[in-house]
Amino acid sequence: MNLIAIESSTNICSVSSFKSNKLCNVIDLADSKQHSKNLPNIIQEIMRDFDDFSDIEAFAVSVGPGSFTSIRIGLSIVKGLSFGLKNNIVPVPTLEAMNYSVNDSKVHYIAVNSFKDKCFIQKFEGKNPIDQPFIDNYDNISKINDTVYLYSDKANHNYQSISPSSISLGEYAITNYMELVKKYNEDIHPIYLSENEFVKINSNRSK
Repeated sequence: MNLIAIESSTNICSVSSFKSNKLCNVIDLADSKQHSKNLPNIIQEIMRDFDDFSDIEAFAVSVGPGSFTSIRIGLSIVKGLSFGLKNNIVPVPTLEAMNYSVNDSKVHYIAVNSFKDKCFIQKFEGKNPIDQPFIDNYDNISKINDTVYLYSDKANHNYQSISPSSISLGEYAITNYMELVKKYNEDIHPIYLSENEFVKINSNRSK
């Protein structure tokens, strides 16, 4: 599969190209306040890895949880490109993509800094999610006995460091393509967490 993977759910702006299911190129930047400026330029550069844009079969994009604004920027760009090329979109849950890079067969948690003393967190066993993502504070997370893989400037020796990456997102998208793929004109909504509940933008439960 030929695919471009886009991770923009945090301050990291990462775009990768895959040709025949193999990683071809990756560009990473860390500047959340410049996603709207940086992301189109990085995507344009990565798209040059393909001799013909029609060879790009799909765009994989991180849909959260994470920074609402950053996710919407990435998704909006992808939907516009996919509509123009009439190819597919693979919406990928952020924490599941991050977990794909972890080599841990036991029960563990993947977490990303949210706001103030909170973070987005999800429980996994190996590559499989055990529960839906939720929001919790760092005091509670520090009491978890299982390994916690955390992306945050609050990370310390109690946690294993991890970062969002378009590489793991692309690999996850390729492996789970048939389950996740959407047509260019189908509705795709970012995952939004509110008051410890797993909801989606525009769902009846969203506030």
